[in-house]
Formats: sequence, structure tokens, C-alpha cells
Amino acid sequence: MTFKELLDDGIIKLFTEKYSLEGTAFMLVLGGILLFIAAAGYLLGSLNSAVIFSKLFWHEDIREKGSNNAGMTNMFRVFGKKAGILTLAGDFLKTFLSVAVGYIGYGRGGAWFAGLFCMLGHMFPLYYKFKGGKGMLVCSFTLLLTDWPVFLIGLVVFVGTVLISRMISLGSIMAALTMPLFLYEWYEVFGESGALLGMRMPVAFLMAVCVVAAHVPNIKRIYAGDEPKVDLGKLFKKKKDKNGSGGDGSR
Repeated sequence: MTFKELLDDGIIKLFTEKYSLEGTAFMLVLGGILLFIAAAGYLLGSLNSAVIFSKLFWHEDIREKGSNNAGMTNMFRVFGKKAGILTLAGDFLKTFLSVAVGYIGYGRGGAWFAGLFCMLGHMFPLYYKFKGGKGMLVCSFTLLLTDWPVFLIGLVVFVGTVLISRMISLGSIMAALTMPLFLYEWYEVFGESGALLGMRMPVAFLMAVCVVAAHVPNIKRIYAGDEPKVDLGKLFKKKKDKNGSGGDGSR
């Protein structure tokens, strides 16, 4: 099996060819592989970087500070640049490991499947009483590691929305909502009429729904005109008030 075949199909193709799996036997093997991918993604996702680093280095629980959200933006606002960068790196690492397991098991479709469960673990972590972050970073990293051209388009949407609205939460929501659309259109144009999408479309749609659902409080504040706006000139500067401020769209 070549590296490209591994990325496209995973070891399920090797099992199928070696043991001539079909019918019920194939479905049982595939089900086992997908179950393992889901479990690995969820357990890795449950390792919440923001919670771990806030307790390890600052002896505080980020979920009790600032906006109470266990994500990168709140870490930046409460503890500063180092905290935000550590959280970013930690979230990327767990997403990378999850996606790698998915690739090995079931190719690109498996990578997306692993990313979905990594995001669910991040949002509802088993180790932290199911209270985690909003999932946007994990969603973005999954897209980066599987379909990077679509990730770049989504990044443009996010940055553009934030520059116009000065609301990180709105940028996250818009990027999540447009992700399935851009993914579909990309493969319509470059992927043989969407034939290569596989399970990516339904998974992308579910990830978008999860991100938007996690931002419902932000949506309510946006509608009411109460959503805090970021000072773009000071976005990455450490604030003197270590308690931060509420209403972030942290990912």
C-alpha cells in the first residue's frame, strides 16, 4: 500500500484486498475501525489544553475566569500570550494525533470522522465533567489537516468577518456556517463532481452545527447588541485585569 492509498482509503482497503472482505464481514471490520477512531478522537479531544495549562502554570481553572470558556481566546485574555500560544499548540497536537488515527484507519473520511469526535471531546471532555471549549479550533485544524485549500478560504471568511464586525464569535460562526458550502463547491470544481467527498460532507455539516450551537449565547448577545467587540490593535496584548472579559467566541 502506497502512502497516497493510505491517505485516501486507510488500512480498511488493505484488509479488504488481503482477506477479500465483503458483505457482513466488511461491515463488521469497518464498524470496528470506525468505533476505534471515534473513541481515540474523543479521548484525545477530552485533553483540554486550556484547562491543563491554566491549572499547571497559573494554578487557576480557566473555566472560572473571564468568559468561563475553556478555549484559546479566553486564555489569551486572562493569562496572556504565552497561555494562548500553549493552548493553540496543545489543541493542534491533539487534533493532529486524532486525524492521524483516522487517516490510518479509514483514509480521509476517517480523518474527518476522528476530527468530529476530537471536537466533541474538546466541547464535552470526559476528564473535566463534560465542560470544555466551543470546538472551533479543533474544527479548523481538522480542515487544515484534511482539506487545506478549504481551510484557507474559511480563514479568509473568519478574518474578514472579524475585521468588519470586530467580533471573534461572529467570525467563528460565519466560518463554521460556510465550511460545508465551500467544501462541497471545492470538490464540485476540482474533485470530479463531488465524488471524493465521501463522509466529509455530513461530518462537516455536523461540525458546523456543533460550533454554531456552542455559540448560541454569543448569537443572543449579537442580536441584542451586547456582544463585546475586540480592540484589534490590542488583541494580542496582555490585559492588566487577569479576570479578562466575558462574551468571547473562544475556540
